[in-house]
Amino acid sequence: MKKMIRRIYKKYPKRKSLKGFTLVEIIVVLVILAVLAVAMIPALTGYIDKAKEKTVLMETRSVMLALQTLSTEKYAEDGKGNYKLSDFSEEDVFKLADITGDVAELKDVTTDEKGKITFLRYTTTDGYNTTYTSVGYAVSLDSEEEEIKIK
Repeated sequence: MKKMIRRIYKKYPKRKSLKGFTLVEIIVVLVILAVLAVAMIPALTGYIDKAKEKTVLMETRSVMLALQTLSTEKYAEDGKGNYKLSDFSEEDVFKLADITGDVAELKDVTTDEKGKITFLRYTTTDGYNTTYTSVGYAVSLDSEEEEIKIK
């Protein structure tokens, strides 16, 4: 029996060192990853906010162009100009602008005597309140918040 045990030990010697990571090495790597994540989160949120602003701006421009198209058609028919929100169908505007969603809402529209849009107040599908004037666009998340002006 002893001979058999000796043969087994000779055939399968003890491992002198186990290969792998120690607990300390794993913790160090996790700490480094946490520090990198903390450093990157503010930068990424800035990019996300800029992307939201661009999306809101593009949606507002799309609605403004749809309104301008409908206003120009009305002006070609009757030649009056000075249109208000009641002169436009919200359904027609959103269909022409390819806007879907329950939140989107036209709040105010005015044109000059030639049918050119001079003022537009609109709530986007994401709930942002936007304003277009001849100076540029302004966007706010809530009507009580300060507006972010975009030109």
